[in-house]
Amino acid sequence: DIMSELVKKVIKGLIIVAVLGGVIFFVYNRKKEQPYQNGAVTKGDIHKTINVDATMNPDLYADITSELPTLINSISVSLNDKVEKGDELFKLDKKSISAQIANARLAVERAELAEKKSRRKWDLLKPEERTSVKKATQQSRETLRELYAQLSKTTVLSPIDGIIVEQNARVGEVAQGRIMRIIDPQSLQVEALIPEVDVAKVKSGNKAIIIFDAYPDKEIEGIFKFMDRSSTLQNQNTYFKATIDMNEKNSLAVLDGMNAEVDIEIAAKKNVVIVSREFAKKDKDGYFVYTLNTTGKGEDFFTKKRFQAGLVGDKFVEVVSGLTTKEEIVLPENLN
Repeated sequence: DIMSELVKKVIKGLIIVAVLGGVIFFVYNRKKEQPYQNGAVTKGDIHKTINVDATMNPDLYADITSELPTLINSISVSLNDKVEKGDELFKLDKKSISAQIANARLAVERAELAEKKSRRKWDLLKPEERTSVKKATQQSRETLRELYAQLSKTTVLSPIDGIIVEQNARVGEVAQGRIMRIIDPQSLQVEALIPEVDVAKVKSGNKAIIIFDAYPDKEIEGIFKFMDRSSTLQNQNTYFKATIDMNEKNSLAVLDGMNAEVDIEIAAKKNVVIVSREFAKKDKDGYFVYTLNTTGKGEDFFTKKRFQAGLVGDKFVEVVSGLTTKEEIVLPENLN
């Protein structure tokens, strides 16, 4: 029994020593082996872009208003209808203008009769009296012509071919403000706001990638067309409106007023030595990457290797010198 107890104590002691040894080994190796990601220096294309907000707007459109503050009598079109130039849109009430025309005719007749009577004794009138008589006749005739012109405007026609995208007209209401909006869908284009600090970076012909809020998974290629010379102020920041043409206008159901984000390419290089921006680090002395030093210990486990950078793109940094495509680089995860 004494021998049995002694054996049990020895076995228990060995187990404790083994466990402590395993813990010490695990802690030592965890401290020694710091986790990292493997990377590579490769050859490829590099792109640099600026990201701007944009809106879909037509280049050809017509905002329909009324020059006559009178009632709408009838409406011939509805929202989303296609119309051609000259098609009737709506009619205004003619009663008020017709009554004014009747009164204006009487005014013309009275003025002409008065002038006719005055001419019988024309030589006896003073120059200013003659001018007054003639002016009264002219004014009455001009008023009648204006009313006839207004009468012709009671039937409102479409000035362009297009689609009704806004319809605020209601029969029996007074025609005021913007009653309808017609756009040519083929003239839809992307209008972006370029911040003042980026104006010098963009130019006509730059490539662009357009992503509409309504289609977040679809990228549409485009071309930077031109930029307005006049600025616009938003939230105390200065912007310049730019127009971007889409290469695939009919690939999506894009509508007037849709919002989008645009990446405009301002620099690019093809088939150059590159390293991911995630692996490329920068300090006061310039760019560098980390390489793995298998013979070092502790903080010397990773070694900085510097390189001369060229174009810094959105995802990659161009390597001008200092690194080759055979280079094995790493990204320490917990490096202080």
